[in-house]
Amino acid sequence: MKNLLFSSLFFLSFLAYGQSTPDFSWLTGTWTGPGFGGTFEEVWSDPAEDGTMMGMFRHFGEDGTVSFYEFWVLDSTGMKLRHFNEDFTGWETREEYVSFEKVEFSPGKVILKGLTYEQTGPNKMVISLKLTHEGVTRTEVFNMTRNQ
Repeated sequence: MKNLLFSSLFFLSFLAYGQSTPDFSWLTGTWTGPGFGGTFEEVWSDPAEDGTMMGMFRHFGEDGTVSFYEFWVLDSTGMKLRHFNEDFTGWETREEYVSFEKVEFSPGKVILKGLTYEQTGPNKMVISLKLTHEGVTRTEVFNMTRNQ
């Protein structure tokens, strides 16, 4: 009987642990860094009660003008993202979005299919993005600093 009770408690605690909400709170804030021949900025909201976070990105060209935007939602399944031109016309159709599926979440690290966020210090982060153009895949790496 004790073995059955212990096994049941162990199984239930394992299920509860496996269903816990990922902690993305380390992403909160405004991050900046160089990229794509200019500078970009990411702003991450505080997590909602269910752990979901939303964010936005904007890219500044060498002349300081915005060249494009992104808006996204990150949750326990991954990230859904949409792109917009500087005049706010969308890249994707109304029904479309770019999806980065969850691979693994761990403290200070979010690994999605094709996109990784990794905390490298209290206010430092590295973003790795896989891009494919005309059949050639390359990884862009962005070194980000959180603004204080």
